[in-house]
Amino acid sequence: MTLVNPSFLNRILFDGKWHLIILFSFTFLLYANTLGHEFALDDGIVIKENKHVKKGISGIPEIFSKHSFHGFFKKSGKEKVVAGGRYRPMTLAFFACIYEIFGEDPAIYHFFSIAVYALLGIVIYQVLKKLFEKILLDKAVPFAFFSAIIFIAHPVHTECIANIKGMDETASLLFSLIALWFSLEFIDHKKYLRLLFTSLAFMTALLSKENAIAYLAIIPIACYLLYAKDWKLLIPVFVTLLITAFVFLVIRGSILGFNPFGSVSKELMNNPYLSYKNGENIPMALAEKIGLISYSLFEYIRLLLVPHPLTHDYYPKQIPVLGPYSIQSVLAYLIYSGLIIFAFLKFRKSPIASFSIACYLLPLVLVSNIFFPIGTNLGERFIFMSSLGFCIFVSFLLIRFFSKNGSHALYVLTPLLILYSIKTITRNPVWHDNATLFKSDIKISTQSAKLHNGLAGIYLERVRDSKDTLEVKQALIEAKKEAERAIEINPLYMEAHLQLGNSYYYSKNFEKAIEEYNFILQRTPEDEDAFKNLQYSLRERGRQIGLQNGDVAKAKDLIKKSLGMNQDDLEALMLMGIAEGSEGNTDNALYYFNQVLKKDPKNAQAYFNLGIAYRNVDQIIKSDSMFNKAVQLDSSIYIKNGQFKK
Repeated sequence: MTLVNPSFLNRILFDGKWHLIILFSFTFLLYANTLGHEFALDDGIVIKENKHVKKGISGIPEIFSKHSFHGFFKKSGKEKVVAGGRYRPMTLAFFACIYEIFGEDPAIYHFFSIAVYALLGIVIYQVLKKLFEKILLDKAVPFAFFSAIIFIAHPVHTECIANIKGMDETASLLFSLIALWFSLEFIDHKKYLRLLFTSLAFMTALLSKENAIAYLAIIPIACYLLYAKDWKLLIPVFVTLLITAFVFLVIRGSILGFNPFGSVSKELMNNPYLSYKNGENIPMALAEKIGLISYSLFEYIRLLLVPHPLTHDYYPKQIPVLGPYSIQSVLAYLIYSGLIIFAFLKFRKSPIASFSIACYLLPLVLVSNIFFPIGTNLGERFIFMSSLGFCIFVSFLLIRFFSKNGSHALYVLTPLLILYSIKTITRNPVWHDNATLFKSDIKISTQSAKLHNGLAGIYLERVRDSKDTLEVKQALIEAKKEAERAIEINPLYMEAHLQLGNSYYYSKNFEKAIEEYNFILQRTPEDEDAFKNLQYSLRERGRQIGLQNGDVAKAKDLIKKSLGMNQDDLEALMLMGIAEGSEGNTDNALYYFNQVLKKDPKNAQAYFNLGIAYRNVDQIIKSDSMFNKAVQLDSSIYIKNGQFKK
């Protein structure tokens, strides 16, 4: 006896119209709870704090002519901290168009993130249905549907959809598959206009994210194994893809330079294959590097099979350095060598399995750190493109084991989709904003220096924004603790030292703040934030010593050092004038107060201080004149200085 009406099951399995409706609706059902989210994580880099994107359509020429992080860093050079550079203008241009029309409403961007993902699910369905129709015949429709809906539901994709920046991954795969579609159309109709569309789609994929270059190999493999085994038809397809890839690389190289990998970073957050010894980072031993890479490759398999727990952060030292013979590493060697051997030996007898392996392995190679560094050990977003191969393989197993009665496959697929859906829907709220994300994922990524540092930043934002004394005090305690934990994991983590220095600064422990900023500048003299904050700390420590200890000489020495770093700091000039005046050096005091007025002619406090200086040397007329000018500029000037105007 059938549990469900057979006609209904047949519609689910074979009705293409139902499939399109289900895929589109299911995507929005899974991710509807992200529509109320704020911008999070890298959304600031690509939208909220990207000056080119915020120009709207007028910023598009700069987006296509600059490094993808140029609009965030605001100046050339700083973006080079990212190994190999980034040139992904297509999604930035899309965001600029959205900004032109809708502004900075995060709900709109989240909507488009879901919509593009839904479109990807539909394209996966249509492309796979066409690609496998010659091998699977009538089973190609349910096969394509199973592959697409498993892909849409998989929880490992939440990072790419809930985090708007992840649209580069979605768009890259979307247009890679469209390029595959037009390649199949060329094989069917022998019309070269189809190859033009193939080239345009592939170029768009590459401009979305560079890892689309994997489809330079995947598309010919797909065409040969599953669609047309005539090499004469494949040559024009491959040449079209090759020329397109070459043009892209020339464009990319002309903007970023023709060294695709860049220089090797000596900072652990940009190069996880470093070891800390004798106060510096040195290249990790080869055995340890092999162990980290193989462990990460095993984690990718695990995340696809069992997507729990999930975290956005796998930065050092979240992935343990266990060496090349850990259980995870050994399993990785066995699994990946088995996949490669099977794909090569069985591509004729098992073309579907071989193709799914190629779809998984080829994009993964680009993010594996085997041939070139990508800046981190692994990330859930890096498995996005490769996961299609996994979904194809799972769908293939369902079709194969339930070949006699396809409806029975639904009894296996349904609970899998329910579990995936629950995980996806419950994972999405974590991405609401940075504070929610960091506080949630620190429970998983306990050994990530980057995440501890990120949390320190969240607490320091609370310090700057809150007026509640108790909340500020607690936030400073937490910020200091998180920054210290980040430094414990990575002693040369300059951003963490900056956060620690900032926590000391806000706690008015200026001596410790000065130590941290000096530590940074000794190693990275070009660090503008550390330089600026050191200048402030020297000034405030001078003020503190002068007020609390009465040590004017030492106070002046510190303030002079501060002025040496920034001669336009009005507060430091004012403090020097006050210090000189307290020692009876009226001429010097007058000099500094007048320097303030040269830079800021409407500074009421400077006029007031001049009034005091002249009063101290009995120049009453000048004194009263200065006081009157101060009052004209600020009628409350006496109250602000603890005095009452008579």
